[in-house]
Amino acid sequence: MDVMSETYRDFAAMGLGVSPRDIAVMMIHRPHEDKNYADQSLYFFFLPQQRYPAAVGKVGFDVAGIQHLDREHRGLQALCRTGERLPAGSVPKPLLYREVAGRQMLLQSALRGEKISKWVTPRMRFNGRCIRLLNWAAKWSASLGKATRGEAGGLVPVWTEEFSVKLDRTGRSRALLESAAREVWEGFGGSFPSVLAHGDFCGENILEDGLHYGVIDWELCDELSLPCFDILDICLWLAFRSEGSGRWDPFGALDRLLNGRDPLASELRRTLGRYASSMEFPAAILPPLLALAWAGFCLKKFRYLEQDETGNFARARAGVRKILETPSDVLSGTKEIS
Repeated sequence: MDVMSETYRDFAAMGLGVSPRDIAVMMIHRPHEDKNYADQSLYFFFLPQQRYPAAVGKVGFDVAGIQHLDREHRGLQALCRTGERLPAGSVPKPLLYREVAGRQMLLQSALRGEKISKWVTPRMRFNGRCIRLLNWAAKWSASLGKATRGEAGGLVPVWTEEFSVKLDRTGRSRALLESAAREVWEGFGGSFPSVLAHGDFCGENILEDGLHYGVIDWELCDELSLPCFDILDICLWLAFRSEGSGRWDPFGALDRLLNGRDPLASELRRTLGRYASSMEFPAAILPPLLALAWAGFCLKKFRYLEQDETGNFARARAGVRKILETPSDVLSGTKEIS
């Protein structure tokens, strides 16, 4: 292990452009229970007198782990191509990616700060810190969307088909999603915009350093997604995390987002409205766009939930209908729930 650490230190020095003697190494082993692939180790590389690491190295041991690293590397490269359109220091930069002793190593720049999951806790009091976070999330997610915007004409039929086949044997959701797709198509002037999505935009992957934020762990990023996917993800995470504890319940979180009368729920809806405004699309298409994003969210997140036709599947289908039935002025936070 010490020999490998020294080897990784040498590569980190190469990526950072410093002498190996100037780098201190801290290794964290992540057991396989934490991920859906074999063991992965994280290496943090520190420069002298620095509180936060200068670089982070991820090492994949098996085929699946290497595939995740390859996907993350591609995502980081896509972020680099956005130039200066994302806030400085808000995303890591790839420094080095190569095979080391039969394993694959991805070295990336480290971001400063602590995970927001440390202070977003059950039954926390709604405060200005939450508002600052949500203001940032709406603007940052929109910046990512505008910087990576493309055409997703082929994605919407795929999500609709997969949702209908995998989660809705009744066939009732297909017509709702197809109708939502038509509204989105018309709302964007005859196109379906695509964006790069982080894929797990939650408090475990957002760092806060004073008034600055950064987003880490891009291993689940999608080369192609729809607007609203990430902003829906962080809203659902906050709705659930701040209300209770225990098993992840996206359905209860969705109900709170759509129908909650508490200050946080109202602010979450205003966040959706700010995101739409920053992305420069009319709030009127928020319901159909969020319904499509919810369908994609369920397809990607359901690997963590028990799959059954009458329980989670039924609640996923109900979520599509509930979103579409929510007026756009309520969903965008411009009108309070009466």
